[in-house]
Formats: sequence, C-alpha cells, structure tokens
Amino acid sequence: MFSNQSKNTIVHLIKDVVQGEKELENIKQSLILHITDNNASYQTCFLHLAYEKDRITRNDLEVFLQSSQIRFDLREISLLKYTTYQDFLDLMLPNNQIFLKQYQQKQMNYNNPNSDILNIIGKVFGKNIEIIRKTQAYLDALILRFDKSTLLNYLCPKSDKNTPVFLQLLKNIDLDISFEDVICAMRRLDKDQDSDVNRFDWEELLKCSKPPKNNQTSTGNLQKQISKQQSSKSINRSESRQKTDQENINSNRNVHFSITKSSTKSLKKSSSIMEESILEFQLHIITIGKLNEELDQIKLELSSRGDYSISQAFQFFDLDVDGSIGLQDLKLAFLQLGIDVNDFIIRQLIHSYSTQHSQTQWDLTDFKSLFPESRQALNTYMGAFSYETKKIIRILIQKYLELIRYRKESTHSLGSDSKNIDIIFNFIDLDQDGIITQDDFKVLDVKGKHILVFFQSFQEYPYQITYNQFQKYFN
Repeated sequence: MFSNQSKNTIVHLIKDVVQGEKELENIKQSLILHITDNNASYQTCFLHLAYEKDRITRNDLEVFLQSSQIRFDLREISLLKYTTYQDFLDLMLPNNQIFLKQYQQKQMNYNNPNSDILNIIGKVFGKNIEIIRKTQAYLDALILRFDKSTLLNYLCPKSDKNTPVFLQLLKNIDLDISFEDVICAMRRLDKDQDSDVNRFDWEELLKCSKPPKNNQTSTGNLQKQISKQQSSKSINRSESRQKTDQENINSNRNVHFSITKSSTKSLKKSSSIMEESILEFQLHIITIGKLNEELDQIKLELSSRGDYSISQAFQFFDLDVDGSIGLQDLKLAFLQLGIDVNDFIIRQLIHSYSTQHSQTQWDLTDFKSLFPESRQALNTYMGAFSYETKKIIRILIQKYLELIRYRKESTHSLGSDSKNIDIIFNFIDLDQDGIITQDDFKVLDVKGKHILVFFQSFQEYPYQITYNQFQKYFN
C-alpha cells in the first residue's frame, strides 16, 4: 500500500516536470528571438556543434557541455535523443512554435552563432538535464520503497475505457492541474509518443534508475540490512536476557517478558514503521546532498561570469551601506531580483548560514560562504550586473530557499514522533556507544559526499554526533 509520503513524491515528480517544461519553453522562445535578431539559423547552430557535420555524436555533446560548465553524466546524455538535425530542432524549438521547423529548415544563412546564442543553447541542454535528473531522483526514491512491479502497478492504474491511464493516475493522487500542465508533463514522460503515459513509458524511465544492489523484493536491500542488524542485536539481547531472567526469578519480577508476549502482528507493524522511518531519513540525506550539489554548480557558473565580483555582490545586497546585510536589506534585494518571500523564511536563511547563528544579519564572512569568489581578478569591479548574472544570482537564492524549505518540512515530519529519532539513531549507531560517526552511516548505503554535507550542518561537532545533537537537528 502506498503511503502518503510516496504519493507526495509522485505529486512532486509531476509538478516539477511541469514547472521545468514551462521554464524550458521560455528559454526556447528567447532562443528564437536571439537567432532572429542575429540573422543566424538553427542549421548553422547545428553545424557549429556537429563535428561530423551530419550528426552530433555523444563526444560532441560532452565537449559542448563541458565548455558550457554544465554538470552531466552519461545516463543523462543518453536520454537527450540528440543526433540528427531533426532531433536538434525537436530539442531546441518550443512546442507552441512547431511551424518554425519548416521555416528554419529552408533557411540557409550561414552566419556563425555568437556567444549569446550558444549560451542559450547550453541553457536548453542544462534545463533538459535538470528535469531528467529530478525525474530520476524521484523515481530512485520510490524504488527504495517498492519493487518495480508494485510501483508500475500504481503508476499505471486500470482506467476506464474512456479515461487515459495518465489522467486516471492524476485523479488517484488528487492532483488538480490545468490541461496545459498535463500536456507539459506528458511531453516529458510520454516516451512512445502515443498521447498517454502508460506502463511502457514508466518502464523506460525506470530503466535508468539506480536502486541499491539486490533490490528485487518489496522490502529491498535496506530491509536486509535491517534484518541483519536486528538478528545481531537479538543475539546480544538474548545473552543479556539470560542474566535478566535469572534476576527476575530471584526477585519475582517479570517485566522484561512483555516483549515475548506481544503478537506477531504487532511485531510486523513495528518492523514496517522502523523501515519507513529509516528510508525517509535516507531520502532526506540524499535530497539534501543533491540540492547542495546543484548549489555548487550554480556557484561555479556565477563565479565564471565576466561582470561578477564578491565585493560588488555584497554591495548589491547591503543597501544601507553599513557593512552588514540585515533582514530589510535582503527583503528589498530579493524584490529587486523578483523573489517575494516572507520574513520568517528570510530569518531562517540568515540563521542557517550565519557563523554566529544570528537571525538578523550577515557580515562579509557569512556572505562569502554563500556566494563564490570570482574566478577572474574582479574584486574591485564596480560595474552593473548584466541581466544574465542577476538571473543566476536569483536562481542561487531560490535554491537556498528550496533547501531551507525542504529541510524544515522533512525534519518536522521525521521529528514529529520522538520514536522515529530513536529508531534512526539506534539503527545507525552500529557499536551502540551513543555516538554516530561517518563510518556508522555506511549502513544507509548513501554516498560519502552526501554524508559529509549532513555532518557539516553540525558546525560545533563535525566528526561525531551525540544523541542530543541528533535530536536537536529535527527540532
């Protein structure tokens, strides 16, 4: 049976696909305007990127993405279907401007595309990769909870004869979105182009998932780890129980026998709750890690901008020129960037990234930890930010806000019941010494860099975490 959290994962998957497709449409519209204004053509752009001139190979695409400083892996490139000129047009032209295909195919202007056009093409690729990455992250999270067969049966419900499968799924998860949003989601998910997202489409997407090894049953690899640890603990408990039993006989106390009297049904329920809590925490660490990876990528892109410098960025936010950035400074600067956010979230942002745990202001040291140094010698640059640089700064801030919101919602969900914290901590603390280290986290099968990000959130004790500190993380 699917939990509410799993249903929410599917809801977020579809919503993020919709949002990403809408942003992608805007980028493609901008590309059309740039190509028209610069008297270039899609054909010259294609020839500029294609080494063999008749098709763009994977190596061509890798070289272009690296030069554009776009983070990618081979799995994401393989999903781009990007080889021939027709494929290039399908990828670059907005869906509501299909008639431009015929127009651009006849255009034979060979003016070389300028850097602005190539940057926008890179953004189209980057946005495509971002949507692919998010989709796979959600599917990977679902695969951790369910085997593929169970997941596919839920994603492909038996619909009425007159109701498409995808619309039936939206109805089952109570997702109220417009018809335009449905079309946006189907463009990305409908692999066989049959105007419906059916079992075949989900199978194609799941092929690229990377579930834990031996995850072939509904309990999965993590459940085996749990069972193994439970059996190990049960041996220790059995030894201690022998002593305890003797003491209880002598003292006529039988308190410790209550566990053995519990029913099989309650034990299974307890095991299910334990597994779900641990999986939820595992997903929390993975998501936090991936959000930080995206932040690092945005910082890299921002630091390479020709008109960006850390001193100029600090002065951009320090509106009252008092050497610090306060709540009002941030609020006004965010409004200039087109970000409208309430005071509570801004205080959370300040507190989360302040070395002194302040909730009212940042100094230059705090600011430097948020914004990257320029890769060029531009610390004294005092010119105005370009539109593109402001846009990257805006994306960076939005990613920070997204990270704070997710961390707040996720930790609140996990910490709503203190039993969850006890379950997670005891499961990770393999040696049962009351302290968890990075080595203990190996039981969760999570990347080392994601674990490091989690430990870095404990600024005072980065190498080991006590139970009280672990509990405070969720409050």
